[in-house]
Amino acid sequence: MPKHKTAQQWFTLIEQQALSGLSVTDFCQQHNLSTKSFYYHRAKHHKKKAPQKPQSSFVVAHPAVPPPISQPPQCQLKHGQSTVLLPSTTDAQWLAALLRALS
Repeated sequence: MPKHKTAQQWFTLIEQQALSGLSVTDFCQQHNLSTKSFYYHRAKHHKKKAPQKPQSSFVVAHPAVPPPISQPPQCQLKHGQSTVLLPSTTDAQWLAALLRALS
């Protein structure tokens, strides 16, 4: 490679070094590069690649919508013209007392 490299050539070298598994020093020695120049161009390259707005470690949380609460089945009692709706969890002894009182 010529002594002065283009931006594209530096980009290629930076990518090669990242994929090589070699340290920057070893890579630069193998490719006859100055480590100072390599670090300069890598920082310049990363600055161009950096996102415009800083990323935050915070995420937007959206509360989960709880599933609708199913109503327990109801017990319907009819006596004459009256109708009484009672939850199915009504105490059996209380219900028996109510039926005795209604009869």
